Amino acid sequence: MTRVSSDMNDDASTSTSRPDASGRDRALSAEIIARQALVLADERGLEKLTVRSLASELGIGTMTFYGYYRSKEEILDAMADQALGSLALPSSEPDESPRQAIENVATAFRELMIEHPSIAQILSSRVTDSPQARRGAMEVVIDRLIRSGIPGPLAVKSYGFLMVHALGFASYQTPRPWGRGETDGGTDESELRRQQWHFYASLPLPEFPRLVELRDELIELPGEEQFRFGVECLCRTVEDLVAAGLPDGRADQEAP
Repeated sequence: MTRVSSDMNDDASTSTSRPDASGRDRALSAEIIARQALVLADERGLEKLTVRSLASELGIGTMTFYGYYRSKEEILDAMADQALGSLALPSSEPDESPRQAIENVATAFRELMIEHPSIAQILSSRVTDSPQARRGAMEVVIDRLIRSGIPGPLAVKSYGFLMVHALGFASYQTPRPWGRGETDGGTDESELRRQQWHFYASLPLPEFPRLVELRDELIELPGEEQFRFGVECLCRTVEDLVAAGLPDGRADQEAP
């Protein structure tokens, strides 16, 4: 888990503009600081986010921050609140099925991780308990699953699966750019994929027969299809449990 630099004390997001010198205090707010910290962490990496870099970006002195955030923990919480509170679920239809609800929630979580790469690092190391985050990323999501016909206890389990799946996949994909469809250091995605293919193909066959045989599939692990595979597994499991009348998701018990 990446640690944030010890002098780090604020956060922010993408649409924030830098306050001008004449009205910087008037324009500044805790929300603006949090949004800008989130932007910097997403662009440069969480480990490079410091009070100094954030102050420079906002055009203010570092001591100004301490009037808004007293510690590193507070700013990380504010960044998580900003990201989770902005979770955007697709519009629901009156007859939305459990599968559709799960897929819509999965899409929203995945898009959140893509928009804010730093959020996976933050949420993997801390718990946020703000009303904004709990409503935007928990209450609304679980309610959406329940309204689709998934019983409450099973909806909670489904929510947990989707959040962990999205966080884990984001963490796995980040250092593997051939799965993100992006370039890395001037090397295009197709070249990175070719290098990975040759890596598996060149492994000693007596020691790694499966890896050599399945090299085409292995290079797809950081791709979006792998994320969708996990979502599909959940959809099928939930559909089977709902059909069997197992509201708590425990397949080892008989239906009432």
